[in-house]
Amino acid sequence: MNHKKLSISDSELEVLRELWEFPSLTARQLTDKVMLRTDWSEPTVKTLLRRLLQKDAVGRSREGKVFVYRALVDKEEYRLLAGRTLLDRFFNGIAGDFLTCLVKNNSISPEEIDELKELLDKAGKK
Repeated sequence: MNHKKLSISDSELEVLRELWEFPSLTARQLTDKVMLRTDWSEPTVKTLLRRLLQKDAVGRSREGKVFVYRALVDKEEYRLLAGRTLLDRFFNGIAGDFLTCLVKNNSISPEEIDELKELLDKAGKK
């Protein structure tokens, strides 16, 4: 599976988020959980699940009479990939421009700024 080329829509990501939170769910359980947070119908959720299966982002196995679904894409791995894609797509790969955008738009708290300072200090010492 090549996660570097994995393209997951925002809607598919809603389904995947449930599998990251609850690592083993039946289709019924998964559908119910997604429908609690969205206004989607059952067929919509099942279509999204089918797409994720086709993309190898989700796997399933039979347990008794039902299929159980699991995320095959690690949450942190996906975050790193999505972050890199965002950085490349909108900021030409320049992390400083992205951070500047966050600060100028007040999208980052003083606590997060302190955390970033610590991370940058550690990275600069390597």
